[in-house]
Amino acid sequence: MDALDRLSGIGTDLLHRVDGILVAGGAPAGDPLWPLLRLVGALPGDALDFGLKLSPAALREAATRLRADAERFARRREWLAADLGAAAGWEGSGAEAFAARWQALAGHLGDGSDPMTVTGRLRATAAYADAVAAWAEGLRHELAEAVARVATSIEAVTVRGTHPDTPPPTAVLEAAARIGARVLQPVADAFDAARDLERRWSPDLAELPYTEPATAPAGGVSPIIRVTW
Repeated sequence: MDALDRLSGIGTDLLHRVDGILVAGGAPAGDPLWPLLRLVGALPGDALDFGLKLSPAALREAATRLRADAERFARRREWLAADLGAAAGWEGSGAEAFAARWQALAGHLGDGSDPMTVTGRLRATAAYADAVAAWAEGLRHELAEAVARVATSIEAVTVRGTHPDTPPPTAVLEAAARIGARVLQPVADAFDAARDLERRWSPDLAELPYTEPATAPAGGVSPIIRVTW
């Protein structure tokens, strides 16, 4: 449990009150809340709910599993290479065709050093999951700080003192807008950072098609196959 979890009760109550006020009366014209609402696409209470659902631990666990999968693919590639090396006495055009296909497949699997291979993609995806986990952790921290500030503010006193069944007066709308802006600003900043993450990692996360061997053995496949022991 982190700071955001500990503040979830008081934060959810306050921010859903703020949401209700903003839905009922809106924010004052020209208020800084308006561009933040457009950037985030959510009310403050909904933004808090989003932050509470983020799980950095689950993302890091997924990264660990992806790295294990990458190691498994790399080991199997090594095992297959060793087995094929033990059968080096196979000759003929069929052997050449098989060798070409195996080389293409081995290159596709890779050893993890090149992101343009299966193992490399898995490792890159694991690193991306770790980066997203750090991003989620940062957003949760910033949201916790924002909730802690607004929960003890004079604006919170104003919002809590408003009856939900009465039209909110201007002072209450202004208080709700200030609370909303303080909460949505770190969320908007985090969304910008998320877009940067996507731009940074997308080249290493794109679909990786398998490429067939470019050429066939010279003269086609011969019906004669020689195997030496």
